Amino acid sequence: MVRTALFALVLLGCGHSPPQSSPCMSDTDCRGERICHEGRCRFVDEVRAEIEQGRLAHQALINGETRPPGPGAPLVSPTLPPSIDLPMFMGGARRTGRTRERGPATEPTVAWVHRTRGRIFASPILAGDGTIYIGSLDHTFGALSPLGALRFRHTGREKIYSTAAIGSEGTVYVGCDDHSVTALMPSGQVRWRQGLGEEVDSSPVLGDDGTVYVSADGLYALGGRAGEIRWHYVTATHVRSSPALHPSGFLVIGTVEGRVLAINLDGSRRWDADGGASIDGGASIADDGTIYIGNDLGQVIALGPDGTRRWQFQTGLDVRATPAIAPDGTIVVGSYDRNVYALSPAGEVRWQFNTSGRIRASARIDPDGRIYVGSQDDMFYAISPDGQLIWRRNFGQDIDSTAAIGPDGTLYVGCDDGGLYALRSSSATP
Repeated sequence: MVRTALFALVLLGCGHSPPQSSPCMSDTDCRGERICHEGRCRFVDEVRAEIEQGRLAHQALINGETRPPGPGAPLVSPTLPPSIDLPMFMGGARRTGRTRERGPATEPTVAWVHRTRGRIFASPILAGDGTIYIGSLDHTFGALSPLGALRFRHTGREKIYSTAAIGSEGTVYVGCDDHSVTALMPSGQVRWRQGLGEEVDSSPVLGDDGTVYVSADGLYALGGRAGEIRWHYVTATHVRSSPALHPSGFLVIGTVEGRVLAINLDGSRRWDADGGASIDGGASIADDGTIYIGNDLGQVIALGPDGTRRWQFQTGLDVRATPAIAPDGTIVVGSYDRNVYALSPAGEVRWQFNTSGRIRASARIDPDGRIYVGSQDDMFYAISPDGQLIWRRNFGQDIDSTAAIGPDGTLYVGCDDGGLYALRSSSATP
């Protein structure tokens, strides 16, 4: 009870703002050395001090103290428990779509909505302190608090399709259609920006050593203090497929020429396999090393770690989602034929679930086996492990963004109406 009351006071204390601040939408609205943080122009040192105070306050709460450290220190929002998922597209480098956070088991209500001025195709990503990062086709990349308050908004030069990835030290990496990858500090300042040969509409994946791998006109490896290009594997045309990192030490991408490429971590080619048709979506990698990827002929293909084809499954139309993989090995993937398919590791249909629209979004799977996925019929669905509808919600426009689940069970969903929605069931902790 004491901690609950303290947390309520902490939230109330977040409303105080410095007198010198001014409203802002992005860093460009601020003068001098100030940045846009939580909708206000703030000096960088001030923001850093506030973040440090929050860290100390959270540690005080963990230690059972009844007030933040330091005489007269203001109450600030404590850091939320860190998410167990790795903060990148589909929950990690293997892109399985699994999450250890439980999503809503009953139809949730909207806790808040963050509005952008363009479609949201990227997936929301959660940092360990609870910050939600999201890109939009309005050229902006935003950071939001768990209560929906804007912490900062970075403005790019072009549309942002890319889902961000967060490094162990908190740096946020995001691609943009202005041919660049930008590394942002948690405060929103630009750490570095690296120009590449073409649009970056794929989602970066991070290696264990912090190397950033991303697709554009081929596959790039970026690293160092300034995001230097360590190597560039050149392909014939633009690559939309987001790279997946195989535990055996190579990256997997698909190409519009219908090839599946395995690239070693030094930039050399490991193998080149037939993908059957143009590939827009990314690969996912099962616990046993099997690689799953879809193509524009509507096929889901299974490849061994050496690139040999094990099986293919035929849907009715394009498969552009990244297949999700349940803990029991079931592959869950949507198709433009309006169905979500559940396939066994041998490629046999376990069930299929029909929607009324094409499915571009990839699915997320929680520890209870519940599947969360959006459709272009304007609906977002929660599906049981055996393929039955649990609940659905109408958003009024297409949902192409892959969802994320917070440690408190909040479901974050991007929509073509430009909104990032936070959905909570009545049992979720705000």
